[in-house]
Amino acid sequence: MIKRPGLLIPVFFLSLFYGTVSCQNLGLGTASAALGGSSVCLQGYWCSGQNQAGLGFIEQSSITLQHSMPYMLKELGISSLAGQFTFQRGALGTVLSTMGIRGFRQNSLWLSYGLRLHPDISAGLGIHFWNTTLTEQLLYAPGISFALGLQIRINDQWKLGGRLIHPVGWSTQTKFFAQELMSIESGFSYSFFSTARVLFDLRILPGHNIILCGGMEWILSKQLNLRIGICNRPFTYSWGISLTFVKWIADFSFQYRADTGFSPLTSLSHAW
Repeated sequence: MIKRPGLLIPVFFLSLFYGTVSCQNLGLGTASAALGGSSVCLQGYWCSGQNQAGLGFIEQSSITLQHSMPYMLKELGISSLAGQFTFQRGALGTVLSTMGIRGFRQNSLWLSYGLRLHPDISAGLGIHFWNTTLTEQLLYAPGISFALGLQIRINDQWKLGGRLIHPVGWSTQTKFFAQELMSIESGFSYSFFSTARVLFDLRILPGHNIILCGGMEWILSKQLNLRIGICNRPFTYSWGISLTFVKWIADFSFQYRADTGFSPLTSLSHAW
């Protein structure tokens, strides 16, 4: 039984048409959200749904549980499970995400692999599956696409990254695939003072917008990291913290979008 039935209509249309909750954005990680959406140069617990090339550089296997609440509406809550498993020269990864209400649900699955081609160069490939489920139809709008990624470590301070997402794809419902816009992404990260780094992403959506994202992260102690970020489309500022307890990592981030308001994200990771 829906506790707030009056929300059904706005929730339904937000789920259908707004970018924050499109299948492509179900893969946004908590750390990236705190950094304004910067992800091209990240190498962490959410590479499988962001720049898959980061899988080539990770040194630990991990499992992550994440939950976000766009617009502060629990009916739009996004729950995700991610796993990354290292091998000699790379790693396999997956991210499964789901959001929606009874009778209308969107699901997203990334299957990814990252390979270290050189001690300082990694490439990645991700295959993206998505589907919308209705009460009367379990496979209402299935689709598939892919992404390619590259990360280059220039030295201990500078890293470069690039990603091509959804260059081609297929869906039974054209209007749903329209949410999965092709994006050409590039960026860099720069570390300084051994305790801080700045990240910057440039995203080009052909025929649509240019998106700029930037963020900064400080290592305050072995257990605590602080992050802040900003993005121009839509105008968003964000902040967050990361807490490390031996092999457990808890991340919290908070985004404020000028058009839709406040969105919190939390995640818990176990690495080994």
